[in-house]
Amino acid sequence: MTGDQPSEVTLSKPGDPAQPAPAGAVGARSGRWVTVAAPLALVALTAAWLFLGAGGVRTVVVWLAFGVLALCLGAVGVSVFRAGAARDRTYARVVRAASSASGEARPDAVPARLHGTPWPSLRAVGLLVGLPTLVCLWIALAVAEPDSGGRAAALREGGAVTGKLRIAAIEHEVTEGRGRRADATAQYTVLLPPANGQQGGRGVPASFTADTERRQEAGGELYVGYVPAHPELGAVGDDQPAEVERKLSGRTVEAATSWVAAGFWILVTLALCAGWWREGVTRRGARSTGEDWVALRVRVTGGGKHTDAPPAEGTDQAAERRRRENTRQLKCLLLGVDGTDRTVPFHGELSSTVAGTVLAGASGLLVWHPQRRRGKDVLAELIGDDGWQLPGAVPARVAQDMEAAAPGPDRGALPGAGRQVRLLDLGAAWSATVPKPLLAGLVCALLSMGALLAVPDNGAWRLWVGAAGLLAPLAALLVRTPRTAPDSD
Repeated sequence: MTGDQPSEVTLSKPGDPAQPAPAGAVGARSGRWVTVAAPLALVALTAAWLFLGAGGVRTVVVWLAFGVLALCLGAVGVSVFRAGAARDRTYARVVRAASSASGEARPDAVPARLHGTPWPSLRAVGLLVGLPTLVCLWIALAVAEPDSGGRAAALREGGAVTGKLRIAAIEHEVTEGRGRRADATAQYTVLLPPANGQQGGRGVPASFTADTERRQEAGGELYVGYVPAHPELGAVGDDQPAEVERKLSGRTVEAATSWVAAGFWILVTLALCAGWWREGVTRRGARSTGEDWVALRVRVTGGGKHTDAPPAEGTDQAAERRRRENTRQLKCLLLGVDGTDRTVPFHGELSSTVAGTVLAGASGLLVWHPQRRRGKDVLAELIGDDGWQLPGAVPARVAQDMEAAAPGPDRGALPGAGRQVRLLDLGAAWSATVPKPLLAGLVCALLSMGALLAVPDNGAWRLWVGAAGLLAPLAALLVRTPRTAPDSD
């Protein structure tokens, strides 16, 4: 384990005239709004693009969701330019805002009631829902064919039906590959039944262009959509009935493709959320403390790494392999136990390097219940003497050792009914820490998304625009990596 250098960021108590009022509230408010609105807008936009046909409902849903995404990006931009700061300064603002102990001032008293983590948990869920949804949306936008032509719209309004008709003529055929099973694009002509429906009536010729999965011949059959009462409206067709139905309904993606994409989207999202629900060490509800809780006086010495390895249970290769598989590296806060030379690793969903710098030197209580475990960790709370509560976890092996070695008075610290704390949510003002290059990349991605939604033209350009929109934020992250490497997790 290694610690950081002593903090260069000074923290002040509330009301200290030497320090301005915390500015993190701007980022916290916009961050909370974006946390809720952006994932919901992405889900609504993706579902509408995949499953709704052309019409007013899809138009309203798509552009309302896009507008919400634009507002979210605008809120992040305002937060960056009004209260933006490096992560260490933002963390320091959040610590100042949470340092407001009230009621009983005894720092050795354990609060009778501990806070839950609603907003940190909601941010984690929003991220886990938003990322796979965004990937699914970009793919759907890039491969979609939103324009079936004015003819398809007229047929849709006229109540078109689908049936098999013989091919009367084939013109302008272009094939991809050789043989009968090569993909082909051609202009096909079919004879539609006459409007009077009389036997022996002369058919009405109708031509359309279709991309078929195999080469067709005159005399073969295609699935054709047309209006029996108005053959003059023309027709659309294909060798796949699903593609004809897609064109007539105005859907951007075939039904089968939509359900496959939605299936992968839902499975990935559920898997990510289930994994976080099982292993997320900061997820918890509000709860009461008691005499069976363990409490240690600690001080933050900095941030670093801890190797959590099981004890050796043999000398053979199999035992060594199991030990390596169960060994993990944790980025954490390093807490020195008062009166001893022992160090406790305390980890959570935070930037441990920056948090260690900001909180270095802070004193408080590390409290946990021995039975409250999640995976290989014991859920714990760091209670600062300044009145803040930071949720996290301690490796179970370390907690057991510290519990056994804890002095008697510290092992059953009585809750102080009058002591109150505030939740220290270091990620609350995340929107104020978004780098400007990344913000520019997100703006490019939003403009690309708007172009894919607004221009109903089909073609290879959609793939290029989709790739540009997806790669712009990633390129911005790569550009800023050398400048932020020292502060990265």
